[in-house]
Amino acid sequence: MARLRKDFILLFGILTLFLLGMAGCGTAGSSELQATVMPSPPPPQPTTPPPTVAIATPTPTPDSQATPENLAPDFTAVNLLTGETFSLSDFRGKIVFLNFWGSWCPPCRMEMPAFEEVYETYKDQVVVIGVGVNDSEANLLGFAKEKGITYPIVWDRTSEVARKYRIRSLPTTYRIDQQGVMTGVAVGALNKEQLVKAIEAMLNAE
Repeated sequence: MARLRKDFILLFGILTLFLLGMAGCGTAGSSELQATVMPSPPPPQPTTPPPTVAIATPTPTPDSQATPENLAPDFTAVNLLTGETFSLSDFRGKIVFLNFWGSWCPPCRMEMPAFEEVYETYKDQVVVIGVGVNDSEANLLGFAKEKGITYPIVWDRTSEVARKYRIRSLPTTYRIDQQGVMTGVAVGALNKEQLVKAIEAMLNAE
């Protein structure tokens, strides 16, 4: 009888320890399920930089000096009509109309005769440079010859010059004075009257 009681007490102790162990695992499991899961922060939204718009610089007074901010970026190119290499800075002392165009662009094609007329009239004081963008050498040269263009035509094959001048649409024309300073920019087609007015104003400012 004493042995049976002893066995019963031992069995009761083992059962008690087993139940306590089970209670501990349950608590741990419950803690894991109730743990708060923090949501991942939302990914940063990509920002699109605002488009750069070419803005006309004010016309300088006759005694103004060229600064890095308004000096026309220089470049070197080949005149498709003559095969000669030139730099923009070669034309210091003359008014320059730097015209970005394409043979596929109707407004560009429309304004080119006006550029040719003022170039022929003011050749000693004015130079026009046509910079072909997003086009082929053959198309640029073919159209220039068809229209009898004689001012320098260049092919901006890699768009390097267009990037320097932040060109966003065609045609775009920069007006550069005799000191190499950008004094204005026009987006859209120009006519002969507008070109003559700008030339005369700059010549009278000397």
